[in-house]
Amino acid sequence: MKLVTFGVELPDPRSDGEVPRLARGDFEVDKVLKGTFKGKSLSVYTGAGMGDCGRLEEFLTAAFYYHSDKFAIYEFGLSKTEFAGQTLYFTSICDYAKGPKD
Repeated sequence: MKLVTFGVELPDPRSDGEVPRLARGDFEVDKVLKGTFKGKSLSVYTGAGMGDCGRLEEFLTAAFYYHSDKFAIYEFGLSKTEFAGQTLYFTSICDYAKGPKD
């Protein structure tokens, strides 16, 4: 994960003004284990608040390792959805995740 942005707002045209605040991680994709993806980088969203089942801690740890001499690979299970006319990828604590071995 190259970069983590906290507090990303995704306005939903269906809501009455409530805007979810998320964390976005910009991933460098090494390989896809299931499905297909043609790009080399991908933005992935997760919850950023208390108790909303996000993976902010894992995002921050993965970003730290990206810039570290002890570079490590993280794996995340993803879900895909359409939101406000765009395709988004997201992950939560209910999705698969695997960090580096100590």
